[in-house]
Amino acid sequence: MHTGFDLLSGSKQLQIHWMKRILAGFIDLAIVVAPISLAFVAQESPDIVLAGLLSGLGFFLYSTMLEGLFGQTWGKRLLGLSVVTEGHSHSLVHAAVRSVPKFFWYIFLPFDVLAGMAMEGDPRQRFTDHVASTKVIALPAEKREKAIRASGEKPQSTNQ
Repeated sequence: MHTGFDLLSGSKQLQIHWMKRILAGFIDLAIVVAPISLAFVAQESPDIVLAGLLSGLGFFLYSTMLEGLFGQTWGKRLLGLSVVTEGHSHSLVHAAVRSVPKFFWYIFLPFDVLAGMAMEGDPRQRFTDHVASTKVIALPAEKREKAIRASGEKPQSTNQ
């Protein structure tokens, strides 16, 4: 079996997939991190460490809640991507596990991507996707709900 790095150079579709994921990540960072960073920059003597910790916590909570409840963050939704769980119904636990590197997004998230690409298996998975049995697929929200119903799972209600 090949790693994601082996497949990336020869697959235009995989390159597009990762470009969409990276762009979705930047959109999500802008939504979460920008307001927190601006609040700290506006202070006379900003605490960079606290800003980093709060932005990581915000990014983790944002990703966990939206992916756990809806299978998508706003960035993924805009780019037609969804998080799905292999062999289980999707939950906040799966979303939380795959979102752990987002606590320290500026350090661990790039390593999470590189480690996932270095592993054998699905080249669309980060390392924590392997751990959480999740993957990101090109599937808009409307089609995601239809695919879940067709698989026999019940879509998660938003009032949990």
